[in-house]
Parts: sequence; structure tokens; C-alpha cells
Amino acid sequence: MTLIWRELNTAEKQIIQRLARHAARGELPPAWDCDHYRAAEIDAFGSLRLRPRDRLEAATELPAHPVASGYFDDKEVADPYGPLVDIILFSANGMLCELQIYRSDGGAILKAIEADAIFLITVHEHHG
Repeated sequence: MTLIWRELNTAEKQIIQRLARHAARGELPPAWDCDHYRAAEIDAFGSLRLRPRDRLEAATELPAHPVASGYFDDKEVADPYGPLVDIILFSANGMLCELQIYRSDGGAILKAIEADAIFLITVHEHHG
């Protein structure tokens, strides 16, 4: 699959920044600044492969690990039993590498994801 690299849009930046701020406990490392990244869509849900602007390719050969995850309610009326949109931010070798987005029931995402509406954000510690 050939990836088409492009600029991150405002909504994507806000989602990444919300998760990254939690993972970094408030102080974003310079390497995680969204303005330094380009993105390529990797599925119909809007998941993105991320790469720093100064690199021609994403670091796909490095092991990626989740740094933060959260949920977004995909309905007009909040329902704690779903379906929810799962959002996971990954890094590899200290750089952001993927924003994974999918709906828990596998269906199409109905609403635009709003960064401020992402909840239950979990920080994932990497050991190893």
C-alpha cells in the first residue's frame, strides 16, 4: 500500500495533542510537537501513520508501543455501553508513529471526533 503523506488537519492535531499531553503528564517533549509531523491515512476510520517532517519514511521497522488511549462516544445520547470509538496514540524510538482510530463494534464512525470529548484517557507506560 502506497502511503500519501499530507499535513495534519486541525482536528487531528487536537486529538494527538490531547492524548500526548496526558502521556507526557502535561509537558510535551519537543519530539511530540504536532507541527513537526506529517500524516498518511491507513484505514477508513481515519487512523494515521505519523512521521517527522524531516524524514522521508515512517519508522515502521522499529517496535511501536501505545503511549495513551481514550474513547469517544459515537452517539447523540451518551451510552456507557457503546459503541465507542477507541483512539490510541503510538510511539517508536521516542517519536510519534501512529494514531489508531476504530469503532468498538467495527461499524462506521458517525460523528466527527472532538478532542475535548475524548474521555477515560489512559497513559501506557513502556517498559523495555
